[in-house]
Amino acid sequence: MKTDYFSHDSAYKHRKASGKPGWASSEEAKVFQRTLDNVFKAKYVPKKGRFLELGCGAGEMSIWFGEKGFEVHGIDISPTAIEWAKEKAAVRKIKAGFRVGNVLDLSEFSDNYFDFILDGHCLHCIIGDDRRKFLSEALRVLKPGGFFFSETMCGDIRDPEVLKLFDPVSRCMIRNGIAGRYIGQADDILVEFKQAGFEVLGYEFSPDLDAQDDLRIHATK
Repeated sequence: MKTDYFSHDSAYKHRKASGKPGWASSEEAKVFQRTLDNVFKAKYVPKKGRFLELGCGAGEMSIWFGEKGFEVHGIDISPTAIEWAKEKAAVRKIKAGFRVGNVLDLSEFSDNYFDFILDGHCLHCIIGDDRRKFLSEALRVLKPGGFFFSETMCGDIRDPEVLKLFDPVSRCMIRNGIAGRYIGQADDILVEFKQAGFEVLGYEFSPDLDAQDDLRIHATK
């Protein structure tokens, strides 16, 4: 199945030129921050240490973790997004290791390196066998007892515009022959995590009447 992960760069260029704060709106970012505030209430979630965001985009969430005292790293395939993230970090005086890279290859990081890894809507952009690579690399660089939080699209399709692009066999949104989003069923995504070697500590199915549902997964190594 064809993919074009680098096409995200043109989307980031458009968002930046349009004066948007990032991929998500300011309100969407605040909602996600409130979600993570609740995640931090769990005793098994690290409150400090090394943090990595997979598909960090313009860096809003990574910077938020930096303000909490984490040593922050972020990786994204879009050079525009990484430039934007560095600009934001400089304004807010947060030291962060933002870099252009492929989330399927984290070889620049050693094994067992990170205490907290975040996937905030990156995994559903990863298609087919690449999903195993994504989870395998995340597992490798996560410390034993470290924490991996994923929020990813899932469930039945209700939006008529999404349905026009949705292939029920692959469960991918396909435009012009290129798969752009995988919207699996929650149970199937949980199986992916377990087969990759993660221990799933908990999960939450988050229905959304206006957009696609999300699956929030708490996992460890």
